[in-house]
Amino acid sequence: MKDFLSKYKNQNELFAYLSISIAVLLYGTTLTATKICLEYYSTPKLMAFRMLVSTILFIPFIFTLYRHIKIDFKDIKLILLMMLCEPCLYFIFETNALKYTTSGQAGVVSALEPVILVIAARIILKEKFVKLVYLGLFISIIGSVLLSLSSDESELAPNPLLGNFLELIAIILTDTCVITTKYLMEKYPPFFLAGISVVGGLIFFALYNIFDGGNFSVVMNPSLFIVLYLGILTVVAYALYNFAICTLPASKFSPFLFMLPVAAVFFGWFFLGETFNLKQFAACILVFIGIYICQINDKKKFVKFTKKYPLFNNIFGIGKK
Repeated sequence: MKDFLSKYKNQNELFAYLSISIAVLLYGTTLTATKICLEYYSTPKLMAFRMLVSTILFIPFIFTLYRHIKIDFKDIKLILLMMLCEPCLYFIFETNALKYTTSGQAGVVSALEPVILVIAARIILKEKFVKLVYLGLFISIIGSVLLSLSSDESELAPNPLLGNFLELIAIILTDTCVITTKYLMEKYPPFFLAGISVVGGLIFFALYNIFDGGNFSVVMNPSLFIVLYLGILTVVAYALYNFAICTLPASKFSPFLFMLPVAAVFFGWFFLGETFNLKQFAACILVFIGIYICQINDKKKFVKFTKKYPLFNNIFGIGKK
């Protein structure tokens, strides 16, 4: 079968960086949107509707662009694992997490995702990283932790400890999905894998809703438009995310996931009135600095960076003669 991964590796990296940035920002809005919808829908019902919208968007591609693609029998187990981890189990844990914690806090916990992903890529995929990647990750972790510690208590988080623990399980599931998808992309295009994921998610959550005693009645209020938004966003974000995964090594795209807590805190503040103070803003800047450092390929460029910003020159001493 055609090696799709080699094709995308030759694509413009700039578009890949843009793809992962847009995907993470879009995903940052889903935490807030999901928290609103959970006031009107149960978890399985909300996810069934969300996956239904995504599947409807993908179906035309099955019968046109991807009609000639055949799935190898030996890949079925990996595909099922990919779908089980995300969207199936992942969204169960995430939506339940948002019942107990704020969207901003959940976003902060998800900042562990790139760290786990880099470790997994190093062990499983045998990817090699320059030392600056670890420095950038460390700085971004500090920014994410400060972002969490700077958050004020809120009545929107009745049990943040439980909620944050459920979110932690969710990010472990999504990292497992990323590693599995990375293998599958050697044979299948990114959007195809995104599409079959949402189709599998629709079947899973429709059955879950039935066994949970739920129905499929539609709530006619503004939340319906948010559900439509979530469905459209899911398949679009998956496609952009998968493109970045197959184009960039884990050391390059995973640091962008640190943007998630920044987006989650911002959108939680903008739409739900969750806190966003000066300390959180400073922490966000630190996260972006860490992301930038992860993209620097050699020490010489970092020396120029530290000379331009004396604060880092003094802290790390790398730019000193």
